[in-house]
Amino acid sequence: MNVVDGHMHILDASWLPEGLRRAWARQAAGRTHPERDPAEIFHRVGMGQSDPDGALTIAAFDRAGVAAGVMPVVDWTIVGRPAGEHLPIRDLHARNQALADAVPGRLFFCAGIDPRHPDAAGILDHAARMPGCRGVKLYPAAGWDLGDPAHAWLFERILELDLPVVVHTSPLGGDPLQTVRSRPAEVAALLARYPAMTVVFAHAGLEAWWAEALDAATGWQRAYLELSLWQRCALADYPEFRRRVARMRAQLGAHRLIFGSDIIRGDRSDPRGEELMTWIDRVASLAEPYAGEPPVLAAEELALFLAANAVRVFNLNVFNLKELS
Repeated sequence: MNVVDGHMHILDASWLPEGLRRAWARQAAGRTHPERDPAEIFHRVGMGQSDPDGALTIAAFDRAGVAAGVMPVVDWTIVGRPAGEHLPIRDLHARNQALADAVPGRLFFCAGIDPRHPDAAGILDHAARMPGCRGVKLYPAAGWDLGDPAHAWLFERILELDLPVVVHTSPLGGDPLQTVRSRPAEVAALLARYPAMTVVFAHAGLEAWWAEALDAATGWQRAYLELSLWQRCALADYPEFRRRVARMRAQLGAHRLIFGSDIIRGDRSDPRGEELMTWIDRVASLAEPYAGEPPVLAAEELALFLAANAVRVFNLNVFNLKELS
């Protein structure tokens, strides 16, 4: 069984903007009562999800039978800039290319672009020339609008480069993000303006917007739903997960679904890949009967979902997928 993780990350805590890490510390501090002091949490933010050389990730891929992964880089450098230092986005792209170089054919990335940078066009063109770059990742929740006419150049250039666009479409986020800017309906409007562009709905609207994401993608020939983080739904309510995927298959087609995890691995975040293996098993079981109900996907449709769609969308056919069981 071939598997490609179409949405995962490899990070080190030091690569994240300090302003963003401080915001995540505020989020963590607010989850308990009485609330803690964010300053006491800050030094631990991201430390459990650090795997700077990718060693844990590749070992987990080998255990789980994952042939390759796609890393959508997020440009948080503007939204995370109000406090402290940050790694420039060009440097973050270079780190991802170095990870790809270290394990040829196993890791690829999508360039993270925030069009508000004065040199955003140069950032995009520089990243697009890197051999591991196979798409563009957009995160409008960082404070900009997909429909702003000032950003039209970005989509025109992406079309010229013939790269797919991965857009964050989940309400998950919170301080300091403006999640409404990432609603699937906004992506639908983008598709209407640029119907020739390949657009991937990252997280497929999980959780509150999943049906909107499905409806927004319906009918567009180059729209895809990518189901990273959906392991939360599959673990909490597997029958509901099967019902949702069945609706996606019927309304959009199995050839428009991309498997992903959004795991940021580290010593406190699925270090050995058990979470990833469980998620793959839940998806693989869609091709089997369950609780008296027929399979959700045929075997050939499962193969599309788990690997072939990502290979096609992100142009990963530079390597031969191994036969994995």
